[in-house]
Amino acid sequence: MALEPGSLLPFPRAEHEAREVRLRSELRARGLDAILVFAQESHYWLTGYDTGGFVFFQCAVVTADERPIVLLTRRPDLVQARLTSTIEDIRIWWDADDADPAQDLKAILDELGLAGGRVAVELNTHGLTGWNLWRVQNALSGWCRLENDDHMIRKLRLVKSPAELEYMRKAAEILDTSLEEVIAAARPGILEQELKGVYFNSIMRQGADFPPNGPLFNSGERATFGRSVAGPRRIEPQDQILVEYPVPYRRYNVKTEWTILFGQVADQQRHMYDAARETLHRMTEIARPGATLGEIFDAHADGLDRAGFAAHRYGATGYSVGIGFAPTSMDVPPMIYAGARQRCEPGMTLFYHVMIGDSDTGYGMGVGHTLLVTDGAPEVLTALPDDLTVVT
Repeated sequence: MALEPGSLLPFPRAEHEAREVRLRSELRARGLDAILVFAQESHYWLTGYDTGGFVFFQCAVVTADERPIVLLTRRPDLVQARLTSTIEDIRIWWDADDADPAQDLKAILDELGLAGGRVAVELNTHGLTGWNLWRVQNALSGWCRLENDDHMIRKLRLVKSPAELEYMRKAAEILDTSLEEVIAAARPGILEQELKGVYFNSIMRQGADFPPNGPLFNSGERATFGRSVAGPRRIEPQDQILVEYPVPYRRYNVKTEWTILFGQVADQQRHMYDAARETLHRMTEIARPGATLGEIFDAHADGLDRAGFAAHRYGATGYSVGIGFAPTSMDVPPMIYAGARQRCEPGMTLFYHVMIGDSDTGYGMGVGHTLLVTDGAPEVLTALPDDLTVVT
């Protein structure tokens, strides 16, 4: 069955076109002639283009004037680009021992009359490896003026539209159900991986996308880690497991963090939970228009320091979430750390987490949720249980 170009857009065409207008206006305001778009999140937000092909050389050229966007990609992505995006001008570079797509990109820029022009490059993205940037610089050095994009498109998509928030609320519904199922399945004797399986099965069954990064299910001494590690571990009768994971719907991610305890709860672990939960509450209350992310971090630091965990807290306590492609569900910057100047605005979506890895006692504790900044009190998108989960 033949499909029309652009028939699989994630949003109405008018919304994508309005985003394009905003980007071109920003280019003109900065005196730039064009931007080279390498981030898959930017491709998706701007045009709807949805692919994993960004792991190769892939670039969209957007000029400050009204000329159509030009996409340079590989042949396996041609049909997807036609059907999932608003892009009509799609150019192909072909695999070969001597292939240099940066030279193909230069030919496109030359065709667009950008020789000697000011051209921004999206730099903070997994869609532009060091090798590919090196090739772009070699091809364009002295031919045009390459400039840091300063997270231009990322900043434009920081505040979500009503249509984007619909996707995030759907992702939150899926996540809430998945966390209930993970908690219900948790018991001594099973492997961490079995709980991961519950998570994956739950979100896939409910229509989520495959997550952009793997979940964190760390038990025992691993619960003090901030990252996942390889290898199976079986949950013991007296144990702990810290879970943190994303759930994406139409590429829009929400996240959760929670701790499940097994057996008897040590007084120190209860203290850790109480401190983390109270700190999360205080941080959430601050998330109102005009507050800085640095002020949110200050509440995090103050809460944990007063509770005696200054030596065990992290240097950042959350970040923006939204569109996410592999390898991460973190849509950063911005992040929540000391002195962060970014101010909260209605429509921003943030993941807050308070994580304590006490290497002295071996106890771990983490709580976290995704919230939406509104005109008033923030809206918490992902729910947590009312009290500490203990399996006996």
